[in-house]
Amino acid sequence: MSGLTPHEVAALVQVSPTAVLRWIAQGKLRASRMPGEPRQVASDDLIAFLKANHLPVPRALEPERVRLLVIDDQAPYLKALGAALRHADARLDVELAESAPDGLLNAVMRRPEVVLVDSYMPGMDGLEVCRRLKASAATARIAVLAMSGRPSAELEGAFLEAGAAAFLAKPLEAAGVLATLDGLGLLKSRESRGG
Repeated sequence: MSGLTPHEVAALVQVSPTAVLRWIAQGKLRASRMPGEPRQVASDDLIAFLKANHLPVPRALEPERVRLLVIDDQAPYLKALGAALRHADARLDVELAESAPDGLLNAVMRRPEVVLVDSYMPGMDGLEVCRRLKASAATARIAVLAMSGRPSAELEGAFLEAGAAAFLAKPLEAAGVLATLDGLGLLKSRESRGG
């Protein structure tokens, strides 16, 4: 969405076109105009205006959210990584699971788009989680990202063979996870969705 006309803005936020034109004339809502074209309001400018004025932001303007489930038995690391990912990108809806069984149950019930799973956990390891997710028709479409504090070529190969989309070495930084998600086409902007 490159820009919205005042009439499109009015329809989205359910006000009159006159109100939108008044906001623009008063300098409250930024709009640009090319010769021979109607005024255009960038979606980011509209979102900023709505938030600044405590008005609801229509879902059509919000970035598409990606549900990401992180499974790791190390609670402090899990919570820190979850917080970093939530802070790094508003498009991520991050959930946490402190064990493989809890993670599998969450994946089956909530169907996240992505599961980021630690390779070494007591009872059931991340490789088994990956295999089970990929073996079930209900969860096979979930993108699995493996992570390990003890990475090796053999472990990476086993995860990729089991269906993982990527293998990451711990400790992870949010930027690295985001780059991986983006590289896999899992983070979509409003513009790439066309609306």
